[in-house]
Amino acid sequence: MESGRETRAPFDASDPDQVKSRRERVKTRELQSRESLRKFLCDPGGRVWMWDLLARCGTYHSSFSTDPLIMAFNEGRRDVGNFLVSEINRIDPEVFVKMAVENRGEK
Repeated sequence: MESGRETRAPFDASDPDQVKSRRERVKTRELQSRESLRKFLCDPGGRVWMWDLLARCGTYHSSFSTDPLIMAFNEGRRDVGNFLVSEINRIDPEVFVKMAVENRGEK
């Protein structure tokens, strides 16, 4: 049964051409992702959405719970929020400050 997916030969880490090609694809993808996030954060609506997501992640709240499973879940959400903050600051630290000012007083 065909899945409609292209089949490729497995990656060969001993092949310098394949390694170079993979590195180039990864770098291109990272640049595209950063540019997409930068454009998203240029829009006031994008900044509001991101601020709300960071709040939902509990980025600036303790993840502590007496239940270890709940605490692990909370810490996982917080980790996603921390990752987003680091990506925002890598793109432009002033954007985060702008979001904080725009959302002052919001939960």
